[in-house]
Parts: sequence; structure tokens; C-alpha cells
Amino acid sequence: MGYPEHPETIILKNKFYPKGLKEIDVWHYYQKNKSRILREVNGKDLMLAIMVNINEPIMMRKGKSGSTIKLTNSNYDKIITGRTITIYSTMKRYEDFGIIDIDTDNWREAKLATINIYEEILRAPFIFRDTLQIRFTGKTSFHIYCEFKRKTKIDSIRLLFSSYLKSKDLGSKYIVGGTRKKGLVNIDLSPNKYRGAYITNRSLSIIGLRCMEVDVGDVLKFDPQKAKI
Repeated sequence: MGYPEHPETIILKNKFYPKGLKEIDVWHYYQKNKSRILREVNGKDLMLAIMVNINEPIMMRKGKSGSTIKLTNSNYDKIITGRTITIYSTMKRYEDFGIIDIDTDNWREAKLATINIYEEILRAPFIFRDTLQIRFTGKTSFHIYCEFKRKTKIDSIRLLFSSYLKSKDLGSKYIVGGTRKKGLVNIDLSPNKYRGAYITNRSLSIIGLRCMEVDVGDVLKFDPQKAKI
């Protein structure tokens, strides 16, 4: 598809983009980050959020042929248009990484919980500490990305996270893998299942902010405005 047919069309408006985010803005962002995005999604089945009207996304898991969506250098410009706002990656049956989703509607508590969980998971014997990442999700919280020392069944990864976190003090401070409750921090482990979806690093969220890495020392002072494009 290439360059947007209607580049000046606004697809998103919110407090971060009061004048609106246009098709051309999204297209330029994904063109600029093409090589990085392709590295992140290499070989993965994807789910896409497509803006059909202002602030109205639809989710797409399959292409026109009914096959799963994969992104390559040759089809990138056809799939990533000015209306393709979010790229979600999905889990395979076996993975060598896992995602811990800090899920809460309290922004300050999200920051504190992220630091606490990061520092605890840093001690876990089953991960590579040097590759541990905190990622702002582009919305209201953070993911902790953990690479494992060996490829493991994805359901076992979820159970390993749950068992480890519940064995620490965090199990009494937060809800580990349970139902989200208003005002409380839920350590959401649900992305760690077959075809479980999580926002791709450097993708835009459905509110137009970047999913991006944040140093643990910068979490408390992190402002979502830094994730605007």
C-alpha cells in the first residue's frame, strides 16, 4: 500500500494528541522504525489494531487469506499503513522469554510495583539478568520482559512466574495472576499462554504512545509524555 491515501486524516484524539494524530504521523513513525520492528516480530504471529474511525480500533488476527499475520520486509508496507496503530506479538507453544504485566489503574502504584517486581525477579535463577527489561506499555503501566536460560513450554513459564512471585513477599502485597480489582496491583501473567498477545516493543499503543524501554532508575520519574511521537 505504501504512502497513505489520506495522509491528513485524523485517526486518534486524546489528551496526548489534542490536535489529533494523523495517518501520515503513524506511517512516518513505522517507516522510521521499520528495521527495529521487524527484528522484534521476526517469525511471530501477530495481532494488529486498525483504526477504522477516530479512536475506533478493530483487532485483526488473520490476513485476507485466513492465514496468521506475519511481518516481513516484503509485506511490511502493505500491512503497516497509516491506520495500523498497534502491533501485538503472540506467544508460541515454547518460548525462551516471558512477560510480567503490572496491571493497575493507579499510576504511582504501577511504578512502585514495577520496581519491586523487577528487583525481585532479578534474583530469579531461571532468567538472564543482563537482558531483563522494563517496558512502558504505551498506556498506564509497565511490562517486565525476561529472557530464560532455555526454551520452555509457555504454560510452564506462566506457572514458574506465579510460583516464584508467590513465594516472595510480593505474593502478599499484590494479586499474582488473579482478577483485577480497582485500586490494587495485579501481576498479570496471562500473556504467557499459547497465542497470548502482548504489545510489541516500539509499537504504538491504541492511544498513540510508544511501547519503550525504561531504565529501572527512571521509572519513578517517568512521564508518558516522553512516549509521544
